[in-house]
Amino acid sequence: MPNVITLTGPSGSGKSTALGYFLKSKNRTFKPVLIPKYTTRAARDDDSGEALCVASIPAESDLVYEQYGVRYGLNSQKLFDYLAAGNSPIVILNDVRTVEDVRNALGPLVRSVFVFREGPSIEKYKELGRSRNVKNEEELNRRFNKAQAIYRIYIENIHLFDHVIINGRKRAALKTQVHRIVTGLSGVQSWPLR
Repeated sequence: MPNVITLTGPSGSGKSTALGYFLKSKNRTFKPVLIPKYTTRAARDDDSGEALCVASIPAESDLVYEQYGVRYGLNSQKLFDYLAAGNSPIVILNDVRTVEDVRNALGPLVRSVFVFREGPSIEKYKELGRSRNVKNEEELNRRFNKAQAIYRIYIENIHLFDHVIINGRKRAALKTQVHRIVTGLSGVQSWPLR
């Protein structure tokens, strides 16, 4: 049975890497398809096709949220269409209310995954911001403070997630965790895997 996979986690947690492993896990019963979301931010080298940068969010986007002053949007009908075709749409959603909206709309067809690396560290967050061309020190501090607040929101809403992937910076371990989730979707192992 196809499922919608949502990936959520702080900036730099490894969501894009996990996404890549999910997409490579295609098998007879799991047919993953990346669903890019619209964003009003500038394109980044590490987007991996997960974001479509636009001047404004298209009107047909019914799932819309904002982070760091940037808007994101997704048309939920795409999720339904891919499910109806037997595919498993995968989307990165970094807003717990939007994750909850998707879960409410699709119920047990949704598997929400939280990707965790570590709590926010000012030094590491500034390094990540600079790698993404954020050069203003005040902006880096603002983004770090926002990251701390978002991290708390994630932890306070951990009940929304079916799985937590612990990204300890070893790609093999991350790949194994993704494989276990995919295997659980096919019913080979007992469900849920946590």
